[in-house]
Order: sequence, then C-alpha cells, then structure tokens
Amino acid sequence: MKSYKTTLIILQLCLSVAISAQTSLIDLSEKYVSDYVKTNNATINFQDDALYISMQANKPLLELHSPSKSWDLRSYSSVAFEVTNLGDEPILLNAHISDYQWNEGVLALNSGETSTMRILIKGYRLPEKHPLARSYEGMFGYPGGYYWHWVPTDVQHIDKIKLSLINPRYPANIAIKNIVAEGNLVEKSYEEIQKTVFPFVDTYGQYMHKEWQGKVHSDVELKKAVDKEKLDLISNPSPKDRNKYGGWTLGKKYKSTGHFRVEKINGRWWMIDPEGYLFWSHGITGVAKAAATTKVVGREKYFSSLPDKEASLFQFAKPNKAKILTYNFTGANLYRKYGSDWERIKSEMAHTRLRSWGMNTFGNWSDETTYLQRKTPYTVSVNFRWKRIGCKLKFPNVFDPSYKANLEKTFEKHKATWEDDFCIGYFVDNELHGWGKIGRAVQTSSATDNAKVELLSFLSKKYASIEKLNAAWESEYVSWKAFLNSTKAATGKTAGSDLLAFEKIMVDLYYKTCRDVIKSMAPNKLYMGSRLHNHYYPDDLGHQRWIVPIAAKYCDIVSFNRYRFVPNDMVFHDKDIDKPIIIGEFHFGALDRGMLHTGLRSVQNQEQRGRVYYEYIKGALENPYIVGAHWFQYGEQAVTGRGDGENYQIGFLDVCDTPYQETIDASRKVGEQMYELRLYHESINTKKLKMKLNNQDQ
Repeated sequence: MKSYKTTLIILQLCLSVAISAQTSLIDLSEKYVSDYVKTNNATINFQDDALYISMQANKPLLELHSPSKSWDLRSYSSVAFEVTNLGDEPILLNAHISDYQWNEGVLALNSGETSTMRILIKGYRLPEKHPLARSYEGMFGYPGGYYWHWVPTDVQHIDKIKLSLINPRYPANIAIKNIVAEGNLVEKSYEEIQKTVFPFVDTYGQYMHKEWQGKVHSDVELKKAVDKEKLDLISNPSPKDRNKYGGWTLGKKYKSTGHFRVEKINGRWWMIDPEGYLFWSHGITGVAKAAATTKVVGREKYFSSLPDKEASLFQFAKPNKAKILTYNFTGANLYRKYGSDWERIKSEMAHTRLRSWGMNTFGNWSDETTYLQRKTPYTVSVNFRWKRIGCKLKFPNVFDPSYKANLEKTFEKHKATWEDDFCIGYFVDNELHGWGKIGRAVQTSSATDNAKVELLSFLSKKYASIEKLNAAWESEYVSWKAFLNSTKAATGKTAGSDLLAFEKIMVDLYYKTCRDVIKSMAPNKLYMGSRLHNHYYPDDLGHQRWIVPIAAKYCDIVSFNRYRFVPNDMVFHDKDIDKPIIIGEFHFGALDRGMLHTGLRSVQNQEQRGRVYYEYIKGALENPYIVGAHWFQYGEQAVTGRGDGENYQIGFLDVCDTPYQETIDASRKVGEQMYELRLYHESINTKKLKMKLNNQDQ
C-alpha cells in the first residue's frame, strides 16, 4: 500500500486547474498545527509540506486559523488549496472562510483523486472609487473576479478556514497543501479596464475574453449543434418503466383520481400521479423562457455587436426611439439555430429534453404555451402585484379589501390548468420577506391602512381601554384614535410581543386565503405554498419556528427554496408537522465556461457540478419528507445580468442553447435510478428491486 506522501505526489501530477496570481496564506509546519489548528472529531499531522487529516463520520470539523489573527483578502477573489482523497470511499468535502455561510466551496472526490478546493470570496462591498465599481453596473459578477452577495463579508478580517464533510457515512482521510489567496481585484486601473475589457460581450451574448469548450464562434457552429444534440437525445430516451407523466410503472399502483395527489407510504411521502403510480417530481424551473434578456441602454459599450433596425434579429430588441432598452440573447440564438419556426421547435425540444434528461416536471415560471401542450407535468406560479405591508416589506396586506378579489382574478387566468391532469398544483408568491417586521410595519403605517385598523381592533379587544394599553406598552396615547394616527414606532417587550402576535394572525390569514382561493376553483390540485427560503432550516430557526407550522396547516405540500449542497437534513423542527416537502429552487455554478458568477452555491468546474447535482437529488430522494426538487433554472442568465443583476452560471443550457453535458449526464443518471433510490436507497440494482417487488406481491 502506497504511503500518503507517495499517493499525494503521484496524484498532484493529474491536477488540471490553472492557478492565477497567488499569495500563500499559511506556512505549513508542525508548529502551525500545534498553535493554530483546532479539530473536532478529527486528527491532523504535518508531513512533507502537507497536512494529513483523518476525519470521523460524526460531524468532523477542522479549523485552520490565521497565524496573524486574520487575513486581509480585500484584493483577492478566492481562497484555494489542493486536496487528495486518501481514503477508500468517495467524499463530499465542504470548506468555508470564517463563519460566513455563503463563502464556501465543495469537492466531490472519489478515492485517490486530487483536485483544487476553491472558496470564492462573495459579498465584499467595493469602495465607491474602486476601478471595478466604477467600471460595471447591473451585474453581480464582474470581469476581474468580483462576486456580489446580499450578505456582506468583512474580507479584511478573515480569521480561519473551516473544513468539514457533507453527509459522511464513513471516516475519511485527506491531504491538503498549498493554501493560497488567488486573484487580484486591483490588477487594472479604471483607465486600463476601459481600454482592454470593453466591449466584453460578443454577438451571441458570450464573454469575449476567454475560450472554453463549447463556445460558439459562428452561426454554422450553432446549426451543427442541432444535429449533435438530436443524436444525443435519440441515444438517451426517457428512462424505462415510466408512464406519460413520468410515474413509475414498475412500482405498486395506488388509487387513481385523475389528478396528482400526495400519500404517505411506509413512512415516506410520495406524490401519486393521475393513473395511481408513484411519482417523484424531478424538475427544472423557467423551462422554455428567455433567460438571457439583459439591459442595454446606458451600457452599450459592453456589447461588441447589436442588430440594427433592419436586421431580422432586431425583433429580440426592446427599442425606445433610437435606443435599445433590452436585448434577448436567448431568443436571438434560438432564431439563428432553428430559423423562423424557432418558437415551436424550442417548445417541442423542451419536452423531449426533459424526458431525455431523466426529468418529469416543468417547475415555476415555465413557459405557459409550452406546458399547456400537456406532454410534461408542470407546476404553476400564481403572482400579482399586491399592496405591500408598510409599502416596502415583501408581504401582502391581506386586510386590503381588494387582496382576495385580485388573487381570484389572477387565478382565473390559469383556468386552463384547473382540471388539466398534467397540472400538479400551484405556488402562490415566492420568497416572502419581512418576518418579524410585519406587525411593527403595520403599527407605524398610516391611519388609512386597513391592516392598521385591524391592529387597533386586535389591541382594543385585548386591552379594554387605551389606559391599559399604555400601562402594558409604557406608551402615552391619549386615545385609540391617537394610536391609529401615530406612526411612531412602539418600543418595549410587551409591544413587540403583541405586534408579533398580530403578525402571526396576518400570516395565518395569508396562507388560509391562498388555499381557499385555490381549492374553491381547482379543488383537485395541490396548494404548495410560497416557497420559503431559510436555507439553513431547521438548524437556523428564527421566525421559521412559527411560520412553518402555519404554512403546513394550509399547504398540501410545503415548499422551500433550498440553496445548499444536499437536502438530507431538510426536516420539520416540529415533530407534530407531518406534511410532504418540495424544493422549489436549488443550483450551483462554476466559472470554467465563460460566466462571471457561479450563483448562490459554487463548484469548481462542470464535472464537479454534475457530481454535486447527483448528490443533491440523491439526498432529496433519501429524505422521507421530500417529494420533489426543481433546479433553478433551464436557460443561462445573461453574462451582463438580468434586471436585478444576477448573471449566474446556473442553466442546463448556456446562452447559445448548448447543453451543459456534465450536469445533464448526472441528471440522467439519477433520473434513471430515482424510484429505486427513493424506495430502496440502500440498493439501486434492478434485479434486487424486482426480487423485492415479487416478494411484495406474494
């Protein structure tokens, strides 16, 4: 058996990730290990310029602390180090900088493999005069290696690097070395950026200053890709033993209702398809939509070539007088690829692709014309612009008399789906915000706000007089009318408690109203909630402690957007809640195919993206509550960003409609196996499965 040292040296020769400008962060030594390393359920040794780490299967943790208390990483894009899996089993290694949840990396390594763990530095707030800040706008990721995130990161004071294992089933042995900071955010001055970077988007919407596998250079290449994918789709049809919905015909048949429903069977929640077969929703959002539509006006210098008014491709521009406001690169490339019949072809391709990719569901925000072709099961997004609480929080004023009527009016637009057997059900709204602030926002709103009037009614029932309210709140309102007219924020513990109690009433009314409207018009369909998004639930509860039970009371399936690397730990914090869960969104991206930001979760490259995708869906299948998971999203975002700035590498297809083969291969693999993984996840052997089914029937 080779020594750790020999194995490490041999496998380092296979390392293929190119490293940019680097600064060493740690001078590894025995003294460093003794003075600056902390472990839990792990041991560590230094030998020959590397750290050799043995990690137990029970929540191992390793912390590598800065010898100088903290590192100043304001000029860098990432932290990286080499990793070798010296054990006999595959591992899923996780790494963070400091305690920032979103500044993390992951590596899926088989036994004996070596690769680079890279943790992107996200969330640094660039100074206003920084060359990058002055050069770009409307994008979350910039050329040069900057990655915005809504959670700010104090990159001037990074005190440690943390390593752990995700879902460990066995102990692990790894070796790490060459711990460095990468990139240089101040490599170019503002003037140099203007001269050398702009324009940076080619005629196809691709980043100009980099080459990668699959990059399109001509319309001829686009058209050749049609035949290549056609052969791939023919060679990889839908998994066997599936009915027209994607239900599992090899499994036991249950009561059929002509619609999708849910049922708990032998301790695991399932969907049951309209014919009565077991169904697990493996899907993708935004199917057949124009994902790469981006702002042009004011940013014309970003683009090397845009069509003039006489060109056929100008149909994908949104003009305003002499200017182009936005441009749809997705549509333009589909037109180049498929010709004038591109809209029909892209819809047909969507159904064919999903079946071939081992999927069976169009997720939220998919193209209505495409899903109403009734070839693939789908979910529907029900949204309208409601009046916000406090005019700013992302939560509707459910006491507004027009709220329910407008919801009914909006739902009427989806009438074609009410009795459609391919319709699974409905999400109403997405990622509502403001939990814990809603009651307080109502209290500081104007006297004409319907919610404020209801708050007064609630308080006057609890406190018979304004004097009793004042005594409890330590306030000085001269009358109930004065309370109604006041917009000054109340303080004190009792006031906070009362306002939170009122907030819970509003949240309860919200979910009840949504369910009542859906069930009154489409009683056979599933109400799947509002797509909650505490990504660390149930470990990080916060207000989800009371929100989730309220949602579960009214939802047929409780939906969460879950941006983590696996969802095995996605269970209810309250054991009295027994409802199925569906994951409405998840994704991970890489930087090796020309995009400028990875998205909310980052992987090293496309091969790793495929591996982690498999692990995510496998984890969801192993979770007894989860009845489906939908990737966000079908098509790539524009390299220059959508309306809010997202320019993530998150598509199954790039901007030129070219499939990301590594991710699709993983989707096919897990799609082929998913019912066996769900029912008998200890084995995916079809022969063993059939033996079990035969035994069931006896």
